[in-house]
Amino acid sequence: MAGKDVIFISCGILREELEYLVREKALDMSLVFLDAALHVNFDLLKTRLVETLEEHYLPGRRLKVIYGHCHPEIMEIVGRYGAQKIAAGNCLEALVGAEEISRLNAEATSFFLSVGWVNNWEAMFTLGRETLGFDFKDMFVHYKRIIVFDTGVIPIDEKKVEQFSGVTGLPVERKKIALDHLLDLLRRL
Repeated sequence: MAGKDVIFISCGILREELEYLVREKALDMSLVFLDAALHVNFDLLKTRLVETLEEHYLPGRRLKVIYGHCHPEIMEIVGRYGAQKIAAGNCLEALVGAEEISRLNAEATSFFLSVGWVNNWEAMFTLGRETLGFDFKDMFVHYKRIIVFDTGVIPIDEKKVEQFSGVTGLPVERKKIALDHLLDLLRRL
């Protein structure tokens, strides 16, 4: 899957899951993580992603990007470096697949959280407010619930989940998941 001539550049939102897979599945992956909060500001995300691709781009080296469509130009950006992007629209789809997201949303319009999201939502909201003046509370009016995907890789900070529920005014449900879908996407990348 990898080797020394392959660099995986990932959103930090999947750090724990990817590090777990490297350890537990003995994956030979060189991982570089970008700050999980970057996706709330397209300019910052583009700048950091381009800087990281530039830093690791060498003739003969393959670059693989573990991001969803978190920036409207992401395919153009990764294409400039001959990089490949994981086949997922976002980090939650990377964990469970687009079909499962659609199925759960058909039950009730849901806002999905991974443990990475649980651990980083405050930093994301802070960066969004500071750089864009964005009021995140308004973005949750159409949702009916929060679903937290529990991989069992690291404990979920229940206090942060409660705080997120309080900010959004939404009830929380938990769904245990395996990392099989993410592992399959990595192997196909």
